[in-house]
Amino acid sequence: MRRMRAEPIVGVARPQGRPSSHPAPRRPDAQPPAVPPPSMSAPAGPRRWGRRLLLSLLVVFASSPLTAAGPGGQVLAVLIGGPAAVLFWVSVVGLVVTALRDGWRSHRQPPPSKSPARPPKVGTGAMPPGRPTTGGGPVRVAGAEDNWVKGARGEHAVGVALNGTGLPVLHDRRLREGSDANIDHLVVAADAVYVIDAKNLAGTLTTTGDQLCIDGRDRAKLLAGVRRQADEVVAAMSRLGVTAPVRPVLCLTGTARPAGVQFAGGVLITTPDTVAQVITLSGLLADDQRARIADLLAWAFPPAVSN
Repeated sequence: MRRMRAEPIVGVARPQGRPSSHPAPRRPDAQPPAVPPPSMSAPAGPRRWGRRLLLSLLVVFASSPLTAAGPGGQVLAVLIGGPAAVLFWVSVVGLVVTALRDGWRSHRQPPPSKSPARPPKVGTGAMPPGRPTTGGGPVRVAGAEDNWVKGARGEHAVGVALNGTGLPVLHDRRLREGSDANIDHLVVAADAVYVIDAKNLAGTLTTTGDQLCIDGRDRAKLLAGVRRQADEVVAAMSRLGVTAPVRPVLCLTGTARPAGVQFAGGVLITTPDTVAQVITLSGLLADDQRARIADLLAWAFPPAVSN
């Protein structure tokens, strides 16, 4: 049994020459853009106090002729020139203080480097084995990931064949809470509920009585696995008060395929080409009964992978 994944099997490469909304990735050895050097203008503090000092001095000089215009002019000169004189002396003190402070700060800072620091090199370690890599060409999948891709494609082919029957079908359902095992497909047909396990296997398949062999190797575990899944479905239907036959099916999608439909160890052995013939037999379950059983099974066996 295989746990289905939500991500796509192989990513689609972007055609060359099409505009992209994402910026192109920076090469590890590319130089960063040059940063313009900071301006060498005077600090903002001394400039600000210098402007205040000059403005206050101009106001004092402008208001001094008003003292010769009688008592009213003298009062006006005091009202204008007094605050300007105070601002003048405050500006003098502020200019001296900020100049000393900026000089002390610049003295504590280290001298600038003659050559800019080189940006750290980005490591280009090898990709972990078994993961897709792109080097300007098509994506290549190898190792255990390749087995998963083959199995997923075979399982998809079985799902397409089942969906074409028009029967209620549940795909990739969790076998039980807290388990990684899953049921590939559940089909509620007119004659029974079919538990279908899809396997992608290579070799020459032979069946003798209750034995299933591939290239002479006993593969009884495959039959036992789908029988256990069917037993779980029978137990769940019993708890829900549903009465219907349950039949295990092993659907083989690789080169190891049976000739037509075979039976071994209580399990029907089919392929994507013959599985529809098995599950579309006539039976006693009406359409409304099949829909009700499918709803109960969907509740009892939730999706193995949530979106």
